[in-house]
Amino acid sequence: MYIQLLRKKGGSRPHPWNHRPPPCPSLPYLGIALFLLPSACRRAEPERAPQATAAVQDTGFRGTTVPLHRQPRAPGKQELLRAVRADSQPGFDRVVFEFAGDGLPGYHVEYATGPVVRCGSGDPVTVAASGRLVVRFEPARAHDQVGGPNPTIVPRAMAANLPAVRDLQIVCDFEGQVEVVLGVPAGAPYRVLELTAPARLILDVRHGPAP
Repeated sequence: MYIQLLRKKGGSRPHPWNHRPPPCPSLPYLGIALFLLPSACRRAEPERAPQATAAVQDTGFRGTTVPLHRQPRAPGKQELLRAVRADSQPGFDRVVFEFAGDGLPGYHVEYATGPVVRCGSGDPVTVAASGRLVVRFEPARAHDQVGGPNPTIVPRAMAANLPAVRDLQIVCDFEGQVEVVLGVPAGAPYRVLELTAPARLILDVRHGPAP
């Protein structure tokens, strides 16, 4: 199940199972018939769909509960967060933060120990779980300036209802900082991965304690 938060190809050929081969020719001589019968009456073999190879999932990662931090590689350049997706994998839930450029901004991932508030209003943020995992990107933004400050991710809050990630909310998109809060079980181990083309930060949260 994928949850995606963002603004949102001849002629036909007969199906191999329904294809009927031409009837066997009537041959006057048995010898000739025996010689030609194997090739003339051979039925078309149904095409076999290629077997899908199941992706190997890393369900044994231990993860961590301590803060993770990475400095921006291009200070001063605001990377545009254009999509957030969440789905469940065997043993963990995965949240993907996708950026429009080729690089990632700096980021900080940490369990909140105090109140989490919205950066504009100061209103407290509540989540649908016992733990609040905060992901902060800087310098970054989750809006464009075409005709005004238009959010690139709508809605700003989503009930994921996954085993570990219960919900997620964008609580700040202001002055080069984007902050996302995930409602997860308190103390659930997590890890981060970086991918390119396009630039993505992967956040995996275990369904249970580390092995």
